[in-house]
Amino acid sequence: MAAGKYQESYSSRFPDCKYQVFLSFRGQDTRKNFTDHLYTALVGAGIHTFRDDNEIRRENIDFELQKAIQQSKISIIVFSKDYASSRWCLDELVMIMERKRNADCIVLPVFYDVDPSQVGRQTGSFAAAFVEHEKSFNEEMERVNGWRIALKEVADLAGMVLGDGYEAPFVQSIVEKVLKNLDQKMFHLPPHFIGRDPLVQDINSWLQDGSHGAAIALLYGIGGVGKTTIAKSVFNQNFYKFEGKSFLSNFRSKDIVCLQRQLLSDILKKTIDEINDEDEGILKIKDAICCRRTLIVLDDVDKRDQFNKIIGMQNWLCKGSKIIVTTRNKGLFSANDIEWFACKVKLLDIEKSLELFSWNAFGQADPVDGFVEDSWRIVRHCNGLPLALRVIGSSLSGKGRELWESALQQMEMIPNFDVQKVLQISYDFLDGDYPKNLFLDISCFFNGMDVDDAVRILDGLDKGARFGIDILIDRCLVEINIDKRLWMHQLVRDMGREIARQESPKCQRIWRHEDAFTVLKGTTDAEKLHGLTLDMHALMEDHYAEVVCTDSMVCRKRRRLNFFQQWLSNFSDGGKLQTSQTSLFSILSTDVFRKMTSVKFLQLNYTNFHGSYEHFPKNLIWLCWHGLSLSSIPNHVCLEKLVVLDLSRSCLVDAWKSKPFLPKLKILDLRHSRDLIRTPVFSGLPGLEKLILEDCIRLVEIHESIGDLQRLLILNLRNCTSLVELPEEMSRLNSLQQLVLDGCSNLDSLMNMELEHHQGRKLLQSDRIVASTSFITSLPLKLFFPSRFSARKMLRYSLFALPRSLTGLDLSGTTMRSLPESIKDLGLLDFLYLRNCKMLQAVPELPSHLRLLDVSFCYSLQRLANLNHWTIANGCDQFVEFQDRIKQELIQKFDSHMFRIMETARAQIQPSRFQISFFCGLFNIVVFDEDEMSRWFYEKEEEDKWLIQNEFVDNFSFKISSPPPAHRIRGFNLFARFSVTSEYSRSDEVGIEIRNNTSGRSLHCQAFVFPMRYARGVREFQSLLHMKLRFGGPPFDTGDDVSISLRPHDPAIQISTIGVLWLHEEEGNDDDIHSKDEVINAPNSSDDDDDDAHLARVEIASRIFRNYYCAFHGKYSDGNVGWWYFAKKDLEHVLL
Repeated sequence: MAAGKYQESYSSRFPDCKYQVFLSFRGQDTRKNFTDHLYTALVGAGIHTFRDDNEIRRENIDFELQKAIQQSKISIIVFSKDYASSRWCLDELVMIMERKRNADCIVLPVFYDVDPSQVGRQTGSFAAAFVEHEKSFNEEMERVNGWRIALKEVADLAGMVLGDGYEAPFVQSIVEKVLKNLDQKMFHLPPHFIGRDPLVQDINSWLQDGSHGAAIALLYGIGGVGKTTIAKSVFNQNFYKFEGKSFLSNFRSKDIVCLQRQLLSDILKKTIDEINDEDEGILKIKDAICCRRTLIVLDDVDKRDQFNKIIGMQNWLCKGSKIIVTTRNKGLFSANDIEWFACKVKLLDIEKSLELFSWNAFGQADPVDGFVEDSWRIVRHCNGLPLALRVIGSSLSGKGRELWESALQQMEMIPNFDVQKVLQISYDFLDGDYPKNLFLDISCFFNGMDVDDAVRILDGLDKGARFGIDILIDRCLVEINIDKRLWMHQLVRDMGREIARQESPKCQRIWRHEDAFTVLKGTTDAEKLHGLTLDMHALMEDHYAEVVCTDSMVCRKRRRLNFFQQWLSNFSDGGKLQTSQTSLFSILSTDVFRKMTSVKFLQLNYTNFHGSYEHFPKNLIWLCWHGLSLSSIPNHVCLEKLVVLDLSRSCLVDAWKSKPFLPKLKILDLRHSRDLIRTPVFSGLPGLEKLILEDCIRLVEIHESIGDLQRLLILNLRNCTSLVELPEEMSRLNSLQQLVLDGCSNLDSLMNMELEHHQGRKLLQSDRIVASTSFITSLPLKLFFPSRFSARKMLRYSLFALPRSLTGLDLSGTTMRSLPESIKDLGLLDFLYLRNCKMLQAVPELPSHLRLLDVSFCYSLQRLANLNHWTIANGCDQFVEFQDRIKQELIQKFDSHMFRIMETARAQIQPSRFQISFFCGLFNIVVFDEDEMSRWFYEKEEEDKWLIQNEFVDNFSFKISSPPPAHRIRGFNLFARFSVTSEYSRSDEVGIEIRNNTSGRSLHCQAFVFPMRYARGVREFQSLLHMKLRFGGPPFDTGDDVSISLRPHDPAIQISTIGVLWLHEEEGNDDDIHSKDEVINAPNSSDDDDDDAHLARVEIASRIFRNYYCAFHGKYSDGNVGWWYFAKKDLEHVLL
């Protein structure tokens, strides 16, 4: 890589420095060997280096030499055996040290074949040299004394000693140190690089970890999220640690041979022109990277084939080489032929977004007065995308209120061009028309829809929608969120809609309500209409919302009203207009449907038409018409291609008066249709998979043909309060997976029907109620029956048996006193919920593999047959048997020191809640409190035992001081103070790295933090982690330079304070660990086995359980990982 190609201007940082390094050496000793090698390595690393035989004009040597020293940032002095015999070298040294005393420069002594003590004390060859100097300069003793002082000063500096080491790695280490001191940058970064430090630190740790198996890191994310900037930051911080380095930017837009030439030129540090084709380039790259530790960044790679033509096979890489790939294609490395790890570059959170926007718009971290509300609007619109925050913020910088208002209006209508251009690259590189059309359909119509429902609809257009969606997910254009819904970033969605708008002459997709209303008025051509969505409620809310804003906002609202005022003036139907908001301006003519011959997707929520529906579109795949005002669907409406029909909140009384024929229909949604009396005949709907009749409160009849629905998976009858009976034909629903009857309060019985499994086994029977649930595997039991039937009543009958196929069982809130003994035979049961069963007294033996038991607020519970691996017992402070078991478990698992930590937390902090975790020998306690915590894990008088950094930023660096005599380090306590924002709502972990910089080895561990339900704002908590050093781990000793890094995975967690206490033990005695004069016992030590130690732990445990109870306990089967959550008695330990 040519140094000048990327290098940030050096003069901006060191304005008076012409050279980066000045080399001082004795020519006769090292000019043609060591110094020549060092000079070559420095120049090869792009360091501008002064060497006397290249730069000095002999006729004016003293002046030129002094000038070179004054214009160099770093002076490297190579001390060899005969260095002191040269008065020229000694004069150089005096000049260099004088420059160091008077200016900002660095002196790096290199002791080539001498010891630093010989230099400082002038012994050995240096003593002999000074004997001669004192003879020769007996009249200039002041000059000789100046040489001695300079030698003593330079020997006291932190230098580099070759000793008996090899020269080549020694030279490389000098170059690395020089680069580090220069803080040389290959790339310019934005001045406000916000919210990315944790990710950069994670990648830096991976680069430094030689034991990590993966040599390739994949940074993926949507366009504009900051992947390239992160890669540049990492490259800047690490390139000098590698023998070869190359950053290939804008990968997808460049010729492969051109990229191959650049890579080889960068690594070989010379211009490469003689590559004729890709195959030749691959072979030359293999030869170049197989024998060098290289750092390579491939920026914006789109396809695996591109990567292969640059890197080839992973086994070509020299050990220790690392490759960083940035891409929008998450699926770039889907094969198992290489080792790699993926790292998603996430969007910025709302607070970091506002900060980044403010720096670009106002030149400060917060919005200026008068622009706060508008700034928040823009930040929410950008939704955490750094590119958009920078571009829009910069474009508004220095602009007045009127221009801001105009920009806000335009932003809502038309995407910013610069942002759109970057985002559209992902769309442009999709292969073929199908994924592009799929993307446009989702962005215009299906963003936010349940992914399975969307797949059903889109498969009706072209098969393979699920595969196509996976392609869009890999390209970071679409995600599936935690609710299993399709999700697009707002700006990606807007980009898709803008593309659709530009392509409208070929294929119209209408998603803006105003445009849709214009089409439905019949004033524009609709023959090429592909899809249209209109919600009259949303449209009216947009234009008739109460105006409580500024005068400029009022003007904007008035301008938007002109749209409807113009339409009103043209309205000539003569009919009486409704004045209510729900129907105002919503009566349109059905004649418009004559033109919609090609439309596939249609949403007409709360829209009314007058006229005949005989020309209603016949090629529809999706019809969504919330608030349909008709009492039944006209007979002549042909919907034979329809896949999803959503008529929620309709006025239907009889959905169809005659038998409908919809052979492709998979979803029929009539929820909240409160006038619906009876269902349609189902025999004409053979493909129906979901039938939703929730909250149809007047529904009294389900047609017996429902038994013909052999593909029906979900039947939702929740809150059908007028439903009295179910047809016995439902027993033929062999595919049914989910039956919801919750709230069917008038369903007196299921009559004589036998809902049997397709194998004919009757599974649930009680008091004339028969139901089969073998195929309903995860619904709460209370949803299978009307709410008026209590589980307690059903459990009394001997014929009652739970289905063995249940995976989840929810009996919460029932009045039962006990569970049947047969519950232990439920071989697939994973979750058992018994919350708020206030009369429950005993829980029998449960399945051994049960994952979760919840007995929270079971105030009468006295007996639990077996302690489950994961048990929630919130509010059960009087459940003595459970609390005693937890206490005994802790006494057996934890050593004395761990108990003392818990006792200190109880006595010193007195938290309302605290959490304990135990992870493979790592003990961690986290305390929470609603109040601001001013108390600590240690007493004030013990503070001097701790090393503490009160304003923690990235890492905490220090040197280990001397331990007590004859003691060695065997463990540590690590204290940290955190703050969390109200956005923090999930369990997470904090990565911890304790690095011994002296040995170059690191210890990695993690602390677990589970969320609490807090009031708004920031809340603080403290953590103390206790760990004993394990065999084979990195050792720590007196004088070692150590740095500690804590990296929360969630940006909502901020670290403010960190402290460490080193624990020592006597040589030869592994049982005792000391901190100063305190003795701390190791686990399973002989001291812990003594009765006195056991009694001490029992006593501490009793004090803890006197004030606190265990509200949650979880562990893995091997017992090496466990969690316990405690709350003060009479207080809930609420987890989100």
